[in-house]
Amino acid sequence: MTVLGGIGFASPWLLLALLALPVLWLILRAVPPAPIRRRFPGVALLLGLKDDESVSDRTPWWLLLLRMLAVAAVILGLAGPVLNPNRAQEGSGPLLIVLDASWAGATHWSDKMELIESQLTEAGRAGRPVAVLRLTAPEPLQFQAADVWRNRLPGLLPAPWA
Repeated sequence: MTVLGGIGFASPWLLLALLALPVLWLILRAVPPAPIRRRFPGVALLLGLKDDESVSDRTPWWLLLLRMLAVAAVILGLAGPVLNPNRAQEGSGPLLIVLDASWAGATHWSDKMELIESQLTEAGRAGRPVAVLRLTAPEPLQFQAADVWRNRLPGLLPAPWA
């Protein structure tokens, strides 16, 4: 993930499409060739009439600018911007995992377990002690090795509030 000024991009290679905006500007400013004029006999009846609406032969600059900004916004949106992306943070102290194990937290339980397992793996590599605090059944904190908590992870299930 590339970070520019606190904003990260999931697909930073899509930002290269911004280089094509000047070419798009030239294409949008191009005027199509004038149509071939052929005299139609029925037009003689329309001679002398005034046209209230005049059509310009060029697109106004502000409309071109608005179109270019819209295309740039689409390109930036497709690049996947993330505000304050999660950077790898190394810690040395104990790790406390606070777990909402209520019915409200049970909707994405498998995702939460995967995240906790990855955190336990990182803590195990760093040799950090870990404690897990379940909000539905609070117990005194027991800081233990990450492997101990990884073995107890399948036993953690969502429970209703007492």
